[in-house]
Amino acid sequence: MIRDSSKASLSLELFEIYTKGYMEGCKEVLTAEERTMLPMGAKLMTYECGMRFLTDYLQGDTYFHTSRDSHNLDRARTQFALVADMEKKWVEMEEIINRYQ
Repeated sequence: MIRDSSKASLSLELFEIYTKGYMEGCKEVLTAEERTMLPMGAKLMTYECGMRFLTDYLQGDTYFHTSRDSHNLDRARTQFALVADMEKKWVEMEEIINRYQ
């Protein structure tokens, strides 16, 4: 069974909702640089998760529970596709952050 990672995408609408809520709760304790780097944090955490899924797949699926063959490989591919989509939407992500600075 082949999984279609091309369906993975960043919802800018949800990104804005999360950003707004996060900034309302944490804006005063974050530095300007930390606020500016929020899109990078989202991208980095997604990439890291993809690397963890890939590593687990390569090591025999011993950490993450799987329900089928290549489950962690498909998860990794999906995370990497999401990173690629974030890169395409990078300017919009920065604009959203800037609205709530």
